[in-house]
Amino acid sequence: MSDKRELWICLAVATAIVALQSFVLLRYEQFFDSDQAVYGLMAKHLSEFRTFPLFFYGQNYMLGVQSWLAVPFLWVGDVTVAWLRAPIVVLNLSVALGFTWFFVRQGLRPVLALCAAMPVIAFTPAKALEFGAIYGAGVEPFGYALLLWWLRHRPLAFGAVLGVGTLHREFTFLALPALAIATWDDRQYHSWRSLAGRAAGFAGVWLVVDVLKRNINTLGPAGGTFESGSVALGAKTFLSWLSFDWAAYAGRTWEMVTKGFPVLFGGHSYSLSTYSSPVEMEAGSVVGAVALSLALVVAIGRTVWVRARGTAPIEPSRRQLARYFIALAVLNLLIYGLNSGIALGDTPILRYVLFTPLAVIAVLATFFTLDHAARWRTTVALALAVWTGTMVVDNARLVREVVRNPPTSQHRELADYLVAHDIRYAWAIYWDAYVITFFTKERVTVASTTSVRISAYQEAVEQHPSETYTLRRWPCEGGTKVAGWCVIPPDGQ
Repeated sequence: MSDKRELWICLAVATAIVALQSFVLLRYEQFFDSDQAVYGLMAKHLSEFRTFPLFFYGQNYMLGVQSWLAVPFLWVGDVTVAWLRAPIVVLNLSVALGFTWFFVRQGLRPVLALCAAMPVIAFTPAKALEFGAIYGAGVEPFGYALLLWWLRHRPLAFGAVLGVGTLHREFTFLALPALAIATWDDRQYHSWRSLAGRAAGFAGVWLVVDVLKRNINTLGPAGGTFESGSVALGAKTFLSWLSFDWAAYAGRTWEMVTKGFPVLFGGHSYSLSTYSSPVEMEAGSVVGAVALSLALVVAIGRTVWVRARGTAPIEPSRRQLARYFIALAVLNLLIYGLNSGIALGDTPILRYVLFTPLAVIAVLATFFTLDHAARWRTTVALALAVWTGTMVVDNARLVREVVRNPPTSQHRELADYLVAHDIRYAWAIYWDAYVITFFTKERVTVASTTSVRISAYQEAVEQHPSETYTLRRWPCEGGTKVAGWCVIPPDGQ
């Protein structure tokens, strides 16, 4: 088989895996909450040229990149969950194909490149649900990390991409110390000229975004309270979350290692309901844990053996790449425990350690580059195939489960009721308000009684008290029961 044909087959395999993992999120809107709905409303407002959602509404951090990318899809399609998530699928696919192509360009045979990239291609159902949802950033930092590696000797462009990536998802900034660690022996990277160029690129992006942020309402389109401020407010928010309590830090880190990592890599059985899934299903497998462990043990052992014998020298750039990926993974884990917003005993948040798979990729890519013994390469490749197969089977089981027994969407039921009864204004808690507003395409304006993201909704509802209903969770008194809510009419009706 020619390398070109093998490459196309490998790219097709990666595409099929991503498509399978994306099916449930594209087809079913039950896996949707108000955080995601806010991004949907941001995209809708931008598509209608009502405002430019620079950051997530009501926050001082996380650029609205996902909402920007969704705009062309909303123009072509409609304001639905599927069209909102379509660009996320494209991003996931771009990362999968990008990493595979990158390792092919590094000299690996396509099938080995696919194997090395598999940790950012094949996801467990829990990871697929987290990284495929619209929470501001999913796999994008992987793309930033790879792009920054390519730009490491182009200081100005590097700094600009680092600036955008950091403002989009703060974890991207870890690429700077990770590259400093990886390239400690590279004089070109650490020259004063290079440092000045990276600083200038980063500062340029920071200043442009700062000017925009000071003149754009962080609380959505016109019609409500206007709030703005410096980009530095985002950094202030992050600093306020840091906790240096050693006991809490150790506890959070330990819970991620012992509970989060097994789920992240499909290493043990867990319930999907733990990860906010409306589907009750067990996923994960000890078979996957054994297969991945075997692949890593063989890869590490053979790499050490080959290097000790001195028969396969490794190029400096490839050695630096391995260091870079491992440093990103380690630094990501180290800062996870500092987040005081993660309560001890809660379910570990997988997307907060998103760079962890890069350490596995570094080990696999280094092994496939150095060890040319067919039997060992085959052993590792087959073990990875088994590991991947366990995750593919779990995702296929999830698809089968939701096709056979589609979960109900109570928010959709309530939204349809409000539209059918010509109810235009309502109050509800945050976790109901923005989902309902998105599902009704803003034909119903629901203001939040708790966290406020869009101030124009608050203003609109307050101006129509005689038309405003209250959406209250059960028990229901003085209203109409609809799904899980009590629809209470305005006073006097």
